[in-house]
Amino acid sequence: FASLEAVADVVRYEVTSPEDVAARCAGAQIVVNKELPLDAATIAGLPDSVALLCEAGTGYNNIHLATCLSKDIQVANVPTYATQAMAHMAITLVMALACSLWRQGVAFGKGDRSVLEQSHLGALPHVELTGKTLGLVGGRGLIGREVAKIGVALGMRVVVASSSAAPGEDDDGVVVMALDDLFGRLCGTSHQSTPRR
Repeated sequence: FASLEAVADVVRYEVTSPEDVAARCAGAQIVVNKELPLDAATIAGLPDSVALLCEAGTGYNNIHLATCLSKDIQVANVPTYATQAMAHMAITLVMALACSLWRQGVAFGKGDRSVLEQSHLGALPHVELTGKTLGLVGGRGLIGREVAKIGVALGMRVVVASSSAAPGEDDDGVVVMALDDLFGRLCGTSHQSTPRR
């Protein structure tokens, strides 16, 4: 927060409950929020001084946008917040599943070191990621693109279901397809979506 504090008076609260929001925002022009649900009633109770509500993250589905609009409060987010960290976490989870890391951890936690006795995982599954297909649903945003880039670097075939990108192969080697086709490719079956009503 040092950069922000250099240009503005900043008051920070580590924990805030929804009923405390209005009082804590008294006199504020800008409110920075991190994942606290701000429903219609909470936003309606904000003082008139609030002109900008910034979500300190990528999404703002926790903010009641219609009420912000009615109070003429602008809403912003930080679309590049933790892009690489989230992509790294996603790939870490894939790698952990590929080498049965959790099952090893549970065994080690119980004092069972049998998987080490023969210098291999024994009966625990281990999957080489190179040549495998990584499917991403809606993966053409900033985080999804970073996950795809890492997957390609690991030698994986990356397929993405996207409603905003045209089907086909991108310049980065990622194949874009419809969601039903992605599930069919990953599972070796044919799937059909149920239309939303």
